[in-house]
Amino acid sequence: MVATRVEGEDVKSMVRKGAQKRMCFGFCQDGKNDPLLMIEPGKKPEALRAPLKKAGGGPPMIWGTYVVRSDQMEMIVEKVSTKVITQLKKFFRKNRPKVNVLFYDKGGNLLDSLKPEKSEAVVSEDKVADLAPPSGSGKAAQELVKRLKKIRPRIALAPGKLEMKLKRGVAKSVKLINDGRLQEAETLITMIEMAMAKIGKTIESEQLTQKRAQQSRDRMSLGAGVKRAQALRANVARAPGSSRNKLDRAVHKAARLLQSRDLNGASKMMDRIEKALMTII
Repeated sequence: MVATRVEGEDVKSMVRKGAQKRMCFGFCQDGKNDPLLMIEPGKKPEALRAPLKKAGGGPPMIWGTYVVRSDQMEMIVEKVSTKVITQLKKFFRKNRPKVNVLFYDKGGNLLDSLKPEKSEAVVSEDKVADLAPPSGSGKAAQELVKRLKKIRPRIALAPGKLEMKLKRGVAKSVKLINDGRLQEAETLITMIEMAMAKIGKTIESEQLTQKRAQQSRDRMSLGAGVKRAQALRANVARAPGSSRNKLDRAVHKAARLLQSRDLNGASKMMDRIEKALMTII
């Protein structure tokens, strides 16, 4: 295993590595009282003592393991020093890992924590908390809310510029859902999901993400198709006798197409019904 020194600009990379697997870390100050943080894969963090000393570090030192889950970096400190933990916390605060940092001892007791600083340019979790779909938007809106809440915590794992773009996308998705513009919101959320899948920051594969998004679109289209068919049926009831019977059969055919998930066929059939209604009503 090769130990890697983590400079200030490398903190985000450290977070990304911790999201992939549990890592070892060691921290102290060097001879100039500058922070010295090193990481490496493996299960023996005490082995970092030697590279820390070689890089100019000295006691007191701390070491342990860390892992990133959702928007939290959990650091299990095996060699505890309150003073050094405070120094490491200061290092993280300066370099903004953009995740909550939680320091635990080996017994699982919380020693300290650090929340990411908020910026006006960063969409906070409160934006997602602002979700309030209009009444009557039904299951389609609730499914979009569920997808958005699922993907939101993992956006912090994206590299800098992409992270900002995705957070702006989340904010826009929230507004679209609240405005009842569900189709636009679904498209944007799918784009966010696919972007995260491409950089490997989703739980599922890119193919599965795409499949789930298509299923969601189909369900939304099906719901819209059913409402459209119901509205057409009400209009057909006002048509003259001979035309009404013919159009009623067409509405039933459109309904059967919807039941068989032939959304395109149903849409074309309803287009024809609407065109016919315009000439007789």
